[in-house]
Amino acid sequence: MSLITPQKADELMLSNVEVLECETVRLENSLGRILREDLSADRPFPPFDRVTMDGVAFRSSDLDGQPLTLRGIHAAGSPPPPPLKSGQCWQIMTGSEMPPDCDTVVPYEQVTLTENSVKIECSPTPGKFIHRKGSDASQGDILLRSGTRIGPGHLGILASIGAVEFKVTRLPLIKILTTGDELVPVDQTPLPHQLRRSNGITLLSAIQDWGPAEVTWEHLADDLETTTTGIAKALEEADLVILSGGISKGKKDYVRPALESLRGEPLFHGVAQRPGKPLAFWKGIIALPGNPNSTLTTFQRYVVPLLHRLIGASDISRVTLPLAEPVQRHPFLTQFIPAMMNSEGRAMPLLPQNSGDFVTPLDAKFYLEIPPGEGSPDVLGVSIYP
Repeated sequence: MSLITPQKADELMLSNVEVLECETVRLENSLGRILREDLSADRPFPPFDRVTMDGVAFRSSDLDGQPLTLRGIHAAGSPPPPPLKSGQCWQIMTGSEMPPDCDTVVPYEQVTLTENSVKIECSPTPGKFIHRKGSDASQGDILLRSGTRIGPGHLGILASIGAVEFKVTRLPLIKILTTGDELVPVDQTPLPHQLRRSNGITLLSAIQDWGPAEVTWEHLADDLETTTTGIAKALEEADLVILSGGISKGKKDYVRPALESLRGEPLFHGVAQRPGKPLAFWKGIIALPGNPNSTLTTFQRYVVPLLHRLIGASDISRVTLPLAEPVQRHPFLTQFIPAMMNSEGRAMPLLPQNSGDFVTPLDAKFYLEIPPGEGSPDVLGVSIYP
């Protein structure tokens, strides 16, 4: 099977993902979940003319240069007060409803208060410091649309409209399978020819950082029967199986033969990219290369958009940035390079030594996708993948 482009890999993967079904959750359990219904304002926002400063409220027509008489205090949460008599005013609190017969608010910082009166020390502007009823949204306006990932600000809106329960995508069930007989548990001291297992915890934490999911991790020995049995069990339990390692062409790479016995030919195996050329995909299964940098890079580049599509979230938005320094392009491979931003808003590449170098990218904030070609794209914009 010949190498395909990253764009073709995107097309094949994302067109073979079915959005998970919905479930109903309570407001307090919804952070990070994907909303699956439009939710509307149950009344105007704000629902009344809301005062935005502590101070005094009065009719501008009563201001004749003389002190105003204090009628009392109108606090937030109080119903509308009775009408003022000529020359009177209210002390008024932030968040309170503007008295219907008043049109002007002056902050305390611009008045002189005595026990029974107030002198206005400025030329007030009627209507200032008043958040008008319905100026944010009208009753019935859609405030949150299906596909929104619920964050802290969204929770505030949901609470404000009384959305106690609503529909979200159910949590995805994800199974991580790592491979490699050279890898030992992290609490063991490796022999000189061994390494500790790092990819599993990297992928597990990357998914937890991405969003809510039910995710587990197991390690498989480099054996065809063990690999086949482990993958078959994972396929019964998970919506998405993520494999790390065992997908190249080595004599001990059993992932492809195991998967072919279970699912047939992959939709693709091999992408014209560096790192991550051995990437492979079956519906519901993505096999990542085992080198640490390859694993994390292909996770960010391919698995994150796949997870977004799986839960019905909006597709990843990508931007372009100019490079801070030249990068030599590969003649036919797309390059993914960790990078950080400099003070001028340009991308500074952090070039790993090889696909096993997971120390150099530690300071990276995103990955650059540099297309193949001749020369250096030092003046070109390059896509970034958070």
